[in-house]
Amino acid sequence: SVSGGWISSVSQDASPSLGGNLSLNTYSIYLNSLPASNLSGEGLYTTATVGENVSTSTLLYLKSDGKYWKTDADASSTMPVAAMAMQIINADASGKVLHYGYFRDDSWSWPTKGGLLYASTTPGAISGSQPSGSGDQVQIIGYAATSTVIFFNPSPVLIELN
Repeated sequence: SVSGGWISSVSQDASPSLGGNLSLNTYSIYLNSLPASNLSGEGLYTTATVGENVSTSTLLYLKSDGKYWKTDADASSTMPVAAMAMQIINADASGKVLHYGYFRDDSWSWPTKGGLLYASTTPGAISGSQPSGSGDQVQIIGYAATSTVIFFNPSPVLIELN
């Protein structure tokens, strides 16, 4: 039911089927930009298989074997960033990977709201500064929304440094 322009009641359906296009009419999809708890997020995610053990908030690329592996900005073969692990996932197991949205990790301490974030030369890591070595891959993966929350939105643009 709709009340005051917002949906106020939703029925649970264990196996919903749209059967066609989803029309939002005058409504929007809302993402909470400040996830309530550590190591949580909101956005567009899938369940995917990883090729190696990954920790929560590890940056991932999609390898030709169909599995996600840790990125490393030192080499074009381990880029571009396509997703971020939303949980600990063991090698050859499936888990949630974020493709777009907000994620909170209380171990982060990003110094500048709005500061750009990059894939790191440390495998799977996020950096507040772009790689600078010859052959490094530079990809913006989002920005710091707060000191502990990022907006994850990996750019499709990848630049190799000389």
